[in-house]
Order: sequence, then C-alpha cells, then structure tokens
Amino acid sequence: MSPSGSTRVVFLGGLGEIGRNMMVFEKAGKLLIVDVGLSFPNDEMLGVDLVLPDFSYVVDRAPDCVGVVLTHGHEDHVGALTWFLREVEVPVYGTPLTLGLARRRLDEHGVKAEMVAVEAPGRGRIGPFDCTFFPVSHSIPDAIGISLKTEDGRILYTSDFKLDEAPIDGRHTDVGLIRELAEEGVDLLLSDSTNVETPGRTPSESIVGDAFREIFGAARRRIIVACFASNLHRVQQVLAAAEEVGRKVALAGRSMIANVEVGRELGHIKVSDRTLIDLETVDDHRPENLVIVCTGSQGEPLSALSLIAAGEHKWVRVQPDDTVILSASPIPGNESAVHRVVNGLYRAGAAVFHSETAKVHASGHAASVELQEMLRLVHPRNFTPVHGEFRQLALHARLAEGSGVARDRIRIVEDGDVLELDDGKVTRGESVRAGTILVDGLGVGDVGPVVLRDRRHLAGDGILVCVVAIDSHNGELISGPDLISRGFVHMDESRDFLDEAADRVADAVETLEKDQITDWAAVKKACRKALGEFVWQETRRRPMILPIVMDV
Repeated sequence: MSPSGSTRVVFLGGLGEIGRNMMVFEKAGKLLIVDVGLSFPNDEMLGVDLVLPDFSYVVDRAPDCVGVVLTHGHEDHVGALTWFLREVEVPVYGTPLTLGLARRRLDEHGVKAEMVAVEAPGRGRIGPFDCTFFPVSHSIPDAIGISLKTEDGRILYTSDFKLDEAPIDGRHTDVGLIRELAEEGVDLLLSDSTNVETPGRTPSESIVGDAFREIFGAARRRIIVACFASNLHRVQQVLAAAEEVGRKVALAGRSMIANVEVGRELGHIKVSDRTLIDLETVDDHRPENLVIVCTGSQGEPLSALSLIAAGEHKWVRVQPDDTVILSASPIPGNESAVHRVVNGLYRAGAAVFHSETAKVHASGHAASVELQEMLRLVHPRNFTPVHGEFRQLALHARLAEGSGVARDRIRIVEDGDVLELDDGKVTRGESVRAGTILVDGLGVGDVGPVVLRDRRHLAGDGILVCVVAIDSHNGELISGPDLISRGFVHMDESRDFLDEAADRVADAVETLEKDQITDWAAVKKACRKALGEFVWQETRRRPMILPIVMDV
C-alpha cells in the first residue's frame, strides 16, 4: 500500500530499453496499469519469440487493480495484454481503435475482458484517479496521452507522440488541452524519449504520401510495400496512392489483413471495395496494375516480405523491375535482418526504396525540438524521461534541464524503480521486482537465464554426447564409450579424433573400476572430466558434454 497516502508510480518496463512499456499508478491501495507492451528478442535470446514485462508485482495484488489504460495499439504498448489478462481480471480502457485491435488479439487466444471505450479529449474517474485523456499525433490513429490527478498532485504522461503540423487524419496533439492542464499545475511529467537523439523536428506523416505518389507514378511493374501492420496512417496512404494510379491492392500477412478490417470498420481506413483483391488472385491481374501491402519491414524471418525476398512465398514472387518499398526504419538490433531482406530483393532484380534512400518513412516520435516544446508547454515541477535506452533517458534529462527544469527535480529511472508523489513533491520509493518474461512457443516463463546460457553454449561450441554401459556390481565397462557430436565436429571427418577421445573416457572408467567405484554420479563426473580435458587440449573448444551412463 502507498506509504503516507502518497501516489506511487511503479515502472515495470520501457525504461532502459525500447518497447515492453508498462507502468502502474498506485493510490490508496488501488492499482491502475497504463500500457502492457512487449518487445522482441535480441540476438542473444536464442529461440525466444517474445519478451514480456515481469508483471508479478501486479499479479500478486490482482484484487487491488481497478483497470488497464491502453494509450494506443502498437505492440510495445498492448502486445502483452493477452498474457496479463490471463493472470489479472480487470477492465480495459482505451479509444475505439485501440480496443478494436486489442480485442482481435484477445479473441485469437480465447481471452475475454471487459472493454471500456474512452473519448479523447475526455475525462473520467477510474478508482481513486481523476483521468483526463488527450489526443496525440502518432504513427497510429486514436493515440492518447493521459493526465492522472489525485489529492497528492497531477501526473501527465505523454505516451508516444509528435507535434505533427499536418497529420493525414487531421488529428493533432491537443496542445490546447495540455496547456490547460499545465495552467492547473503538473507535478510530474513523464515524456517519450525515443527520438531525443534526432535534432530538429520529426517530419510530418504527409511527406510519405508525397513520396508514394512519386514512386507509384514511375513504377513499371508490380509494387510491394512493407510496413507495420498497426501503422494504419501509412496503409491509408498506400491505398490512396494506389487508387490515384488505378491499381488493385492485395494485403499479405494475417496481422495486416486483421488490422485493416478493424480500421475500415471504425472509419480510419477509407478504400473502395473495388480496389481490394484477395492475395490468392494476384496472378489474375497484370503486374503493372498491382500493389501488395505486406508485413515484414523489420526482416522478421517468417514475415511476408522475408518469404517474398527468399522466393518462398506461396503467392508472390519478386520479378525483375518490380518496385519494393520498405516504409519503416529498422528497430535497433534488426539492422542485419533488414539488410538481408534488402539484399535478397536486389538479387531478384527489384528496385528497392527504404528510409535511407527515399522519404518513404516518417517517425511517429517527437524529435529534440518538439520535446523541448512539450517541456516548456507543460512546465512541470518534476520530470522523468520514459521510453528508451539509458542514453536516451539521460539526453532527455539534459534537455529538460536546458528547458528550465531544476536538476534536483529530474529523476532518471529504470525498470523496477518507484517514484512517490506527495503534496507536489517527488521522491524515490523502494524498488520492486521487475524484469522480463520470455515466451518460447507456447511456453511462458519457462525459459530463463540458465536455459539461455545453455542455448548460447550449444550455439557456440555444440554438444558432445558420451554413452557408456557399466556393470552395476563391479563397475566393469560393458560397452562404449560411444561419442555423438552435434555442432562440434563432423562425425565422419573426425573419426580418429573421436576414437582417441573415447579411449580417454574408457581409461577413466577403468580407473574407477580398479578402485571399485560404481556410483553412477561418479562415473558421469569422470567421463565429463576426461572428455572435457582432452577436447580442450586438442581443440581449445568447450562443447557441452553430456554423459549418459547405463547400469546393466
């Protein structure tokens, strides 16, 4: 429970990394969760599919939860909701599009939840929190920021935003409402740090539509556009450009098809029924009359674009003079995967446009000048940067100091940290458990540091299995040692080496026999030691050694 009646902010994800955004606001023993996002595995997380925030702090107090507020429909803010709601039954608040996208994911996994639509601008009370929702311009429609007020003060959370002067849907970040809140007094500002390293202002989303029209007008054959399935602003601009030049459009990728359906139902995607065709019918249309919109802008191995680039997609093959547009910038860590896809597309003879060669992408996050404008607009008493790696948080803190926030009122936090607001003053509280939950296939949380360490070990040096059978009465070696190598050395090409290694193991087992040691654990230890020493001596490598001892 909040000490001394203060309002607490518990940071469970999104601090020190990109993605996995999750915060908990706590007052009078009640918890309000804002965003439940996921991130994607890095190169060291072998075999891991998704990375979730560790929300055990909330699960342990599930009866105290009064709601979840989703600020927008991107995976890094809503992607972990399915797993969270399996543990905590709580109403979910958000704008109609955000709830529509979230509901699709929940339905796929058979998870039910009460959905409560909110308006932005709009106000409401959730538990002990007076909430004000304000529109923000981002790379997905219906995004919001939120102001939370209690008797301890006001907290304003921008979520992901930019100050787009020409948003394609006309929905600006509501500077007027933010100014009203600022005039009432903001005791703590939590602001997006993702693009703090980018100087100036983030270009308007509308420049992407101009680039699309230019590229579409010059394309001689089929056009393939890859972007995030949730970036409905981008998809709308592709559809508009296609209709201007009279091309049919096919959607590729389950999430792309589902999100466009939701967008059309709620009026965020406007396209003629005559324009959209089924992907299975693309061969019935001339290539110069086609546009394919697909997932895979980050080089995900099983995404539509990756399969297309590798020549493995069921319906689409890249042909010489096709035009391919990657309408996204690589998320840090995905660069090599994206480059691999781009190389495959060039190899197939396509003309490729991406963010480094054309204006086919505009970020949805505020750059440094816009972040300064937000700081001066809100003029907060206290400031904490959120969303980003530590260097980005540190740079945003420095930007805040340059914008007039006193240094002793700026606090950089990381996952697990807690801030307490009491009578307008912010102090640090005692940290809570935070971290990651790894999803591998259908397994959630059964992959941890030890499993990842073993996987890295196997990936680095492989495995060497040693099978021996001994007499359980006297320890005599009955058969073996038989050695099986996987990822270490080639069995046929290294026969002499493996035979010599087997001799070393046999010597170790015979030594135990002479000493009348028949303990199974001792035999395994001796096999591992003899084999490990010989392998290191001969190869300077340390494969995982797995002794299998059979008592006969």
